Amino acid sequence: MNNNKKALAFFGILIIICLCISFTTKSFQNDTFYTIKIGKDILKYGIDMKDHYSWHNLSYTYPHWLYDIIIYLLYSKFKFSGLYIFTILCFIFIGLLFFFMNIKLNKSYFFSILFTISSIMMLARNATTRAQLFTYFLFLLEVYFIERLLSSSNKKYIVGLFIICLLIANLHAAVWPFYFILMLPYLVSQLISYIVGKYKLKIRNNIFIKRFDLEYNNNVKYLVIVFIISLFIGLITPIGFTPYTYFIKIMMGNTMEYIEEHKPLVLIKNAFVWGYIFILLFPLIFTKVKIKLSDAFMIFGLLFMTFLSVRHISFLATVGMFCLCRVFCSIGLIKSDEYLDFEIPLWGSFIVFITVIISSMIVYNVNSKSDFIDDYLYPVEMVNYMYDELDMKKVKLYNEYDFGSYLLYRNIDVYIDSRSDLYTEPFNGKFDIFDECMNISSNYGRVFNKYDITHILTYKDTYLSQILAASPNYDVVHKEGRFVLYEYLGNDEEE
Repeated sequence: MNNNKKALAFFGILIIICLCISFTTKSFQNDTFYTIKIGKDILKYGIDMKDHYSWHNLSYTYPHWLYDIIIYLLYSKFKFSGLYIFTILCFIFIGLLFFFMNIKLNKSYFFSILFTISSIMMLARNATTRAQLFTYFLFLLEVYFIERLLSSSNKKYIVGLFIICLLIANLHAAVWPFYFILMLPYLVSQLISYIVGKYKLKIRNNIFIKRFDLEYNNNVKYLVIVFIISLFIGLITPIGFTPYTYFIKIMMGNTMEYIEEHKPLVLIKNAFVWGYIFILLFPLIFTKVKIKLSDAFMIFGLLFMTFLSVRHISFLATVGMFCLCRVFCSIGLIKSDEYLDFEIPLWGSFIVFITVIISSMIVYNVNSKSDFIDDYLYPVEMVNYMYDELDMKKVKLYNEYDFGSYLLYRNIDVYIDSRSDLYTEPFNGKFDIFDECMNISSNYGRVFNKYDITHILTYKDTYLSQILAASPNYDVVHKEGRFVLYEYLGNDEEE
């Protein structure tokens, strides 16, 4: 490695660390609150497959039980400050892994740092204390191990892939099937390469052969073995068949109709995705770059998944960006045997670093002023009022979905919280509380009577709030910020 590349790698590491620190969200999201309580719950009761925080008496699958325990132990020792620092470190590890993975496999320092910065910027909204932050790291590591296994046949990568499979099944069972989905582009591309090579198939005008790398790799047999054996690793978990059934049940439920991150992508509203497509088309149209067939399948597969659900953008921002980086690096192979790279003088790298430092400090200064719990999003003072003024043992509360997890964190039994799966019929085997909540304004009377609701905590500006404010059967108990608490007086005959 020459001095220029050493300098770029050094400044690249510093840039990644600065960006990850500045863009990590200080305010915690819904999932963090219930994760803390569930982790405590597991250590107290074990994995009993029961929910202890809503008053519906439901079964619970503990889809990320190991992660819940880790977060609770960190919280019990270091509180929210510790979780914030832990989240920053996780984000830094993801950024550094992405950077070195590109350097190692795509051989370009310039494009490695460029695409790493882009990936970090896109993942910033997901840089919070959720189980996904672990799985981004593990999925990137999986792709790296697959690439190294195919290129070297070193058996240590087989062991590494088995460990990743086991970790995902216990840290975040909901995404365990994606472990296999990320293997498919490699397996399918090798199958096509084998068929084309064995039967000497002639592709019309040779366009397919000219634009795609169809070289068959004998080491794919090891990946097939890993794929088959890994299918059984999902059983090595205390939550039974959850890794196998969770994703299917999610698809059977109706959460995708209501939760923003589960909805299909509207392309015009997402600059990153159409920007990604535009950048991808540039080398495809204006150069004769030859693309690895596995990269093509991976890119278009991830784009398809992204159009199906907004939450899959994170896969495009990690694995998809790695593949896109290699497309640009491969431009250099058109006329030479080296990947495309650019030399940046030391003073240029220093200027970029100083610019990033200043920008990061500005962003961090804004983020650092936030509280760990945003009282605009969560009824912090309202809960304090309830504990001071109400006999909570006699309160049976209807609450909105968005802040249910905060309520259970504050030891209030909830009607619903952000564990959306728990409240759907495919998971609880009883009834669809989630759908009931999403349509509450049209059936509030029946729901409140069904559960013997005594109080309703909602937002001031909801349609439900307008209805209750105009009804003589409900009395405003207290208003605080965006939130309003009603008491049910009885005699409600609304259907």
